[in-house]
Amino acid sequence: MATGTETEVLSANGHGCCKKGPGYASPLEAMSGPRESLIYVTCVYAGTGIEKPDYLATVDVDPNSPNYSRVIHRLPMPNVGDELHHSGWNSCSSCHGDPSAARRYLILPSLISGRIYAIDTQKDPRAPSLHKVVEPENIVSKTGLAYPHTSHCLASGDVMVSCLGDKDGKAEGNGFLLLDSEFNVKGKVLVRSPNLNRFL
Repeated sequence: MATGTETEVLSANGHGCCKKGPGYASPLEAMSGPRESLIYVTCVYAGTGIEKPDYLATVDVDPNSPNYSRVIHRLPMPNVGDELHHSGWNSCSSCHGDPSAARRYLILPSLISGRIYAIDTQKDPRAPSLHKVVEPENIVSKTGLAYPHTSHCLASGDVMVSCLGDKDGKAEGNGFLLLDSEFNVKGKVLVRSPNLNRFL
């Protein structure tokens, strides 16, 4: 997961443009943007027999750095057995038109434990810190959902997280969890299912 430290992007024709929201207006514009200098990688111990918390690794990808392609920081989660899964940002290109939005928090759903972690990458991008934990009991009580899988930011400032089932592990109970910009559980997103022809 790239850090998004850019403050100004280039338009598709190569000319500079004013500061905007996070991300890019198009894939072509992203190709013209500055190279990332850090990336964040989720690291898990699932299936290894090692009883340690999963962690977020910060990797230096600046080719001019003496630490190029090395892990320069590890942020362990506060719990064992999470299985961190598909991470995403609190703001991304869907918020590109909003200059008040910032790509600051990395959202880490945990497939096995059901927790969701919000990681602050702005205070110290080279050593990010834990900002908030959304506990599974809170998610289940407000939505009935469990097994959070993938997070994605929305233009509204909310974060949508796909969940693979309900608390009993039934896949038919899957759906989308909605978090507000402070990572509070807002509820379950109603989606139209073309196969079932009903709202989930």
